[in-house]
Parts: sequence; structure tokens; C-alpha cells
Amino acid sequence: MIAALAVSTVLVTSTAVVVGTNYVTTQQSAQSALFDTVASGNEKVTAVTQRAADLELAITNAQNILQDSSGKVLDEASRQALEKSIAQAQQTLKQQKSQLVKLKASVSSLKTPAPLDVLWPYGKQLRAQEVQDSDTTSVDVLVKAVMALGGGIQNVQAAQAAWQAEQDRIAAEQAAAEAAAAAQAAAAARRAAQAQTLEQTGGSTTPTAPAPPVTAAAAAPVTQGFSAEAYVTALAPNSYVVWDNGMCARQFGANVYLCGFATVNLNGSNTDRVPITLDSSLTERYSNSVGVSVLVHEAAHARQWWKYGPSIMTAYNALVPGQTGSMPVEWMADCATIVKLGYSTGAYTRNCTAEQLAEAATLW
Repeated sequence: MIAALAVSTVLVTSTAVVVGTNYVTTQQSAQSALFDTVASGNEKVTAVTQRAADLELAITNAQNILQDSSGKVLDEASRQALEKSIAQAQQTLKQQKSQLVKLKASVSSLKTPAPLDVLWPYGKQLRAQEVQDSDTTSVDVLVKAVMALGGGIQNVQAAQAAWQAEQDRIAAEQAAAEAAAAAQAAAAARRAAQAQTLEQTGGSTTPTAPAPPVTAAAAAPVTQGFSAEAYVTALAPNSYVVWDNGMCARQFGANVYLCGFATVNLNGSNTDRVPITLDSSLTERYSNSVGVSVLVHEAAHARQWWKYGPSIMTAYNALVPGQTGSMPVEWMADCATIVKLGYSTGAYTRNCTAEQLAEAATLW
């Protein structure tokens, strides 16, 4: 009996050792599974949180694009598609955020031991498995929603670009039409009033068109073999003559007697040469008293440019009160013509003050 009992004791003891080893192994395995689930759960929480933030930003951007593009697309198809994508993305974000809250709570619960974990180690594994099975968060779903919004935004932007291109085309046509109308109006005004010869913005000047000579003597050449080019160059070496056939008729109509204009670049330098445009179909008229007054007037503009450069538009404002824009420049060119010839084109003035004549004389 003692021997039998001893054997029994050994067997029991042996069995107890085996059971203890399995228990420890199971506890370790369960604890490892729980730790793995907590670690992977935390990683999942971080990833889903980041992608949810991406989706929130994408939704905001898409909403801004949708609002900004209102009335700025040729058709509404792309905007309607984006609006639908936004609604779907908002629903996805809402669901994923709700599931994320549950996942955070589940992962957190694994960190707190359950009362039966010591007695029943398999409980840890079951709880870890339940967390994994119940998790419906999805990084992939969030990323796809972000990409869907990105594609929708691109489509709306393309539609906006097409709309803008059409608006630019329409605006260009309108601008061209307005420019043509303005040019016609300006030409009509010049013909009606024989307007100024130097525009405020620079560039090609409006031609000076004086009245025709009233006597035969005035219509006769001032000298035989007169050369307009040589005369202008002599007065203003910083200028040169450009001949344009029929220019006066184009500017003032068929009945114009004579005209001419100088060209300056207000963004340039006073050392730039000044072209003076004359009408080659009226060459002979530039040799009489009226023609010479036109040549001197335009040469005076070249001399003004040489002296004042880009400040030419304001140089004479104080000297010619009551005149605005480029009119003081034109007025003083006529004064310079009076200084040189004793008379002017008459297009701007036939009389100058002593102070104006003194200033005009400095040009020559």
C-alpha cells in the first residue's frame, strides 16, 4: 500500500507538473497575443487617424473648389460628380470615425486585465481575437475616398480652365471691338478738331494738320530744291524722317492739306532717336510756308525729347496753365515754331507769352 501510494503520489505529482507547464505556456501565448493585438491596434488607430485627417482636408478642399467654381464651368457635369463624391466621402468619414472610436476603446480595454484572465488564460486570446474581428476601420477605404475627391477636383479644375479660356476669348473679342471703336472715335475726333500731335501715353503721335496757305506766295516753296529730310535733320539731329504714302488722308480725310507727327517712347531714354512721319504723297507741300511750320513743329518735339526725355509730359504744365494731358507739350512746340519762323502751325496756338517764348527758345 505504501508503495502503491508512493507510485500514485509520483503520478499525481507528475501530472501536476505537466498541467503547470501547459498553464504557463498558455498564459504566455495568450499574453503575447494580447500584446500583439494592442500593438497592431495602436498602429491601426494611428494610421486611420492620419488618413481620416487626410480625408477631412480633401473634403474641405473639394467644398472650396465646388463653391469657387459655381457659374464658372461650361457645364455642370464635373461639379455634380464632385458634389456626389463629397457626400460619399463625408459618409465614409463619419463611419470610419465612429469605428475608430470603438477601436480605440477596444484596444484600451485590452490593457486592463479581466478578472478571469488568471484562472482562464484563453480569455486573453479570445478578447484579443474579438477586438480584431470587430474592427471595421479601413485605411484603404479612406485612401480611396481621398483619391476620388482628388480626381473630382481635377475634373472641375479642367472644366474651370475651359470656361476661363472661353471667357478670355470673349473678352479678347470685346477688347478688340472696343479698341476698333475707340480708334474710329479717336480718328473722327482728330479729323474734327485737328487734335494734339503728342499723345499722353507716348507712341505714335496724332498728326498735326494745319490749314492750307491762304496766298499763292505762302503756297510757293520757300526755296528751290528744298529737302524736308535735310531740314528736319538740321533742326533736330536726334530725329529722322519716315515717309508714309497717304497717311494724311487716312488720318484726316481726303480734304486735308498737310500733316505730320513725331513718335516718342515714354519708357525710353532721351538719347533715343525720334522718328517724324510725313506723307510722301504730299512731298512738295512740305517745302512751302505751311509745310515748313509742320516740319519745325515736329522737329520741336524731337528737341523737347532730347531736353526732357520721359518727363516731357510734365515739363510744361506750369508754363501752360489751363491745359492738360499732352496739350502743354503741343502748345510749346507751336511756341518753338514761332521762335524759329515767327509764326506757328496754328493748330494749338498763334500767340505765346514772353515766358513761354523764352523757354521755347532754349530748344534751339
